[in-house]
Amino acid sequence: MSDPIFEIEHLSLAYPGRRGPPMAPILKDVSFTVERGGALTLVGPSGSGKSSLLRCLNRLEEPTAGTVRFEGRDIQALDPRRLRRGAALVMQTPVVFEGTVRDNLRIRPADVDGDLSEARLGQALADVGLEGELLDRDAATLSGGEKQRVTIARALLGDPRALLLDEPTSALDPPNAALVVETVSRLRETRGLSIVAVTHQPELVRRLGGMLLYLVKGEMQAYERVGDLDVRLQAFLAGERAAGVADAS
Repeated sequence: MSDPIFEIEHLSLAYPGRRGPPMAPILKDVSFTVERGGALTLVGPSGSGKSSLLRCLNRLEEPTAGTVRFEGRDIQALDPRRLRRGAALVMQTPVVFEGTVRDNLRIRPADVDGDLSEARLGQALADVGLEGELLDRDAATLSGGEKQRVTIARALLGDPRALLLDEPTSALDPPNAALVVETVSRLRETRGLSIVAVTHQPELVRRLGGMLLYLVKGEMQAYERVGDLDVRLQAFLAGERAAGVADAS
């Protein structure tokens, strides 16, 4: 795999026990790469460490062992704020602040420069399939799907090379979830973004393609191309699809 954007080698993560040692293992000896412009989907049962692994990629979690490199550099040597602009995290529940959509898109650290002109804000909305007229809307009045896409647009304004998505559709109803899946898939194609996604949404797995990493109790059980999934993983994703249909009914 040439020119990977992420290289993870023998990563482990453990938390201190409630009454001190021993440590509680969360991730155990995980290694993988993410190709520049490629996609990696993290799947597995609840509590398998998927979200913790995602947060290790931009230093919201600090591994207990192993190495994470972003664009060839050990992330321990990178300023966390610069890293998080380059590898932007979009969380499960959309985060919007008081004020208009315009106000929300312009939120960034005081010492960070960048083009926040009306044209750039409008383009960011267009990139996620929203109309520029939405800039004047009170962000609190948006639907769940609109809020999630505004959150993605805000991340895009930092010019990331990678998007880290933590269950981006799980809080949405099926129509809005489909819109977010379409948005993420289109961004990968049009912007050449690298995508690392935690999801239980089989359609997002299918649309992103690339590689899939299957975690169980913090350990890698499989790491393979989405088009080559074995029977075990196909059964797991089929079960997730059935659970999603049941939750929506």
